[in-house]
Amino acid sequence: MKRSLSVVFAAVVLLFAACNQKEQEAQMAAARHTQDSLQAIIDAKDGEINSLFDALNEIEDALTTISSKYGAVKEMKRDNPEASYNVKVEISQQLSSLDQMLSENKRKVAYLNEKIKAYGKENGAIQEFVAKLEERISEQERQIAELTAEIESNKAVIKELNKNVSDLTAENAAKDRAIAAHIADANKAYYIVGKYDRLKEEGVLQKAGGFLGMGRKQMLNGDLPTNLFKKIDITTTTTIQVDMKDAIVVSSHPESSYEMVPAEGNPKITDYLRILDPVLFWQNTRYLVISTK
Repeated sequence: MKRSLSVVFAAVVLLFAACNQKEQEAQMAAARHTQDSLQAIIDAKDGEINSLFDALNEIEDALTTISSKYGAVKEMKRDNPEASYNVKVEISQQLSSLDQMLSENKRKVAYLNEKIKAYGKENGAIQEFVAKLEERISEQERQIAELTAEIESNKAVIKELNKNVSDLTAENAAKDRAIAAHIADANKAYYIVGKYDRLKEEGVLQKAGGFLGMGRKQMLNGDLPTNLFKKIDITTTTTIQVDMKDAIVVSSHPESSYEMVPAEGNPKITDYLRILDPVLFWQNTRYLVISTK
């Protein structure tokens, strides 16, 4: 009987031991699961924080690049106070690029601020770092705005100077045209070639007892029909085509200042008149009349 009880007792002990082992294994499994879950949460949180720091470092690098580019633009402007068009375009493009980079950094910082709020007060160091980045962005915006305003002011001054130069150029051009017109007018002369009968009929010549006391029977009409004359420039014209028999110069020009050149093979026909001394030739009159005897 005692042996039977011993056997039963042993069986009960083994049963309880087995149950306890299973319960312990279950508890251990539950603990491992909880630990894994907690580790996953910690890893995820660490990953997000690392991601935040990566983003912050990226913004920091971008702000450093902006500072470098800003310095380059300032130097470009300082070294080119009277910059050419290409340099001005380059400066404007650089400033536009800086504005875009600052806008992108502000967008990233705003996004990070939203993410950081989810972590609460425990991430005060990150918030402080972001705040400093925001201060740097604001300072860079101010610097770029001042430089842009300075450049725009210079553009306004340059525009006004260009306008003044343009006005002076136009004024000088007008003066040059007036001077050229005056010179052209001062160098104008007129001539007409024709037989006496035609010139008399057209009102260029009239009969007289003499011409300037030289025994000629022709003289200029007091009211010349100047529309019949051809205009020439006395500084460039040295010959007048005649091609006429018995040609004479009726208008008043010193004989020593010109010569009548006969046609080759026929001395009675004047081929052309050559002006030997333009100043002397035109000193008495600017109207040359060549007619026939």
